[in-house]
Amino acid sequence: MLTNDLSMDLQVIAETWLDTFARATLSGDVLATVQTFLPDGYLRDQLVLTWDLRSLEGHDKIKEYLVPRLTAAHLSHFRPDTRAGYCAERSTKGGVGAAFTFETPHCYGRGYVRLLQDTSSGQWKALSVFLGVADIKGYEELGREPGHYGGHTLSWTDIFAERRRQIERDPYVIVIGAGHNGLNTAARLKHWNIPTLVIEKNDKVGDQWRERYPTLSLHSIRHFSHFSYQQYPDTWPEFAPRDKMADWQEQYVKTQDLVVWTRSTILPGAHYDTIRKRWTLVVDHAGTRVELHPAHVVSAVGSMGPPRMPHVPERACFDGVVIHSGAYPGGAPYVGKHVVVVGACQSAADICQDLAFRGAASVTMVQRSSTCVVDISTGAGGEHVLFPDDVPIDVCDLKFQSLPINLNRRLTLEEADLEWEREKELHAKLRRGGLKLNMGKDGSGHVFLIYERLGGWDFGLADYIASGRVKVKQGVEVKQFTADGVMFNDSSSLPADVVIFATGWLGNRESLKEIFGTEIVDSTGVPWGLDDEGEISNTYRPTGHPGLWYAVGDFGTARFLSKLLALQIKATQIGILRTAERTL
Repeated sequence: MLTNDLSMDLQVIAETWLDTFARATLSGDVLATVQTFLPDGYLRDQLVLTWDLRSLEGHDKIKEYLVPRLTAAHLSHFRPDTRAGYCAERSTKGGVGAAFTFETPHCYGRGYVRLLQDTSSGQWKALSVFLGVADIKGYEELGREPGHYGGHTLSWTDIFAERRRQIERDPYVIVIGAGHNGLNTAARLKHWNIPTLVIEKNDKVGDQWRERYPTLSLHSIRHFSHFSYQQYPDTWPEFAPRDKMADWQEQYVKTQDLVVWTRSTILPGAHYDTIRKRWTLVVDHAGTRVELHPAHVVSAVGSMGPPRMPHVPERACFDGVVIHSGAYPGGAPYVGKHVVVVGACQSAADICQDLAFRGAASVTMVQRSSTCVVDISTGAGGEHVLFPDDVPIDVCDLKFQSLPINLNRRLTLEEADLEWEREKELHAKLRRGGLKLNMGKDGSGHVFLIYERLGGWDFGLADYIASGRVKVKQGVEVKQFTADGVMFNDSSSLPADVVIFATGWLGNRESLKEIFGTEIVDSTGVPWGLDDEGEISNTYRPTGHPGLWYAVGDFGTARFLSKLLALQIKATQIGILRTAERTL
């Protein structure tokens, strides 16, 4: 009988369920294991049963997944995690959430369960169960060093110089790109004692930020956006601005003892030896060619490739300036100018606001379809609930990442009407100016657009649109240039001195084809986006080609999943993971 009574000790509820779950899994009893889940419950597995990232929904799919795997996994030593922040607490839909630990023959694991009472039996069953590898036995994460070497006879300068020479001579992993994904990955790999070299094309680490428009800032809060092993100071801005983020990344290389080659690129012609399981590639390192043979290459060049610049006829007849948003230098050069911004993405919104504020004569945003826009306080408010400042980041990460994305979407859809109501005032301003709005492709809001194609935030553009300082041209596309502006496919036109295409970027695999060739790159899946199970596709997980990985995502994704990538590479290095095992 369903009671909704949480008066009994939450820890007792969690431990009673864990005992039942542990006995079922230890004995390899798939049916008994499945019965610990609600009929529409989820199992999220990260590297435990397949060395991949999987999410299964419902009894039938969980059973199908476990039948060939559960016995072979030898899950054991389940224990409740009673440390502060991990012990049982009220959780999703008024149920109970709790962390636990377990082991496999090769690994230490950690888990998290969300429990609800079954409506038919009144028993506490799992809405979701998360199982993840935390470490590899005998090859544990290194952690901090003592700080004195050779019996206090060697200096740190000499120690690091020798380590650097060894890595530069024979890296086991090469990471392409020194952005937040590349640096988090390199730091994780270092702490699993994996020689890693980062290749960065720019003159300095952080330049990829410094080259963007001046008003760029993070749209995620400080506590969500920490780097692995190194949190921002308490005085750090809630939304980190461009130049501070650039400087942070530059210092992170030094404080984390990472080895980075700047002004360096991998030349075309890289190839993979399937027998030796090593790459052969040549790096142009500041003008010197160096041949290297890593076992793994991690592409951390971001989710975006070259700028997507639409072909618009009659470009030569236009007397003004045409640039992509990636080359936008800030609004100062365009004071007194008539500017058309093609696109309604986040960059377009930032640029339009900046232009209007700086004194452009007119600013028009061209919106082809519809856009999901929420107030920055909405996004920040949600992140503060999940990542409160007074809770350690590792605790926040486990609870956030343990929730299957498809389950999160389902729970969000149950409150879709509230999402629209929350943005009522903001949306009224935007509609007044002609902007067409949506709340995601299925009404689930901005969060899931981040996984699919990035959503939109509002830092103040709505007021500019409502007042007419930024105008919206909706439902049209630029058909051609004219001598003094642009004409649209509805035969209307606008005068323009400057046209800025905020039309996004080509896929990040395009530039890799120059290095690895089309055949190798096409054998990999497209990174980012969601697969059928609601897991991020081909990102920090197998891509389809051995030894080639993609590291893509926001700051929270990079921090959490970079550890899983390090574990996969370490397991491959020591021989407990072979490619065939991924499909078991």
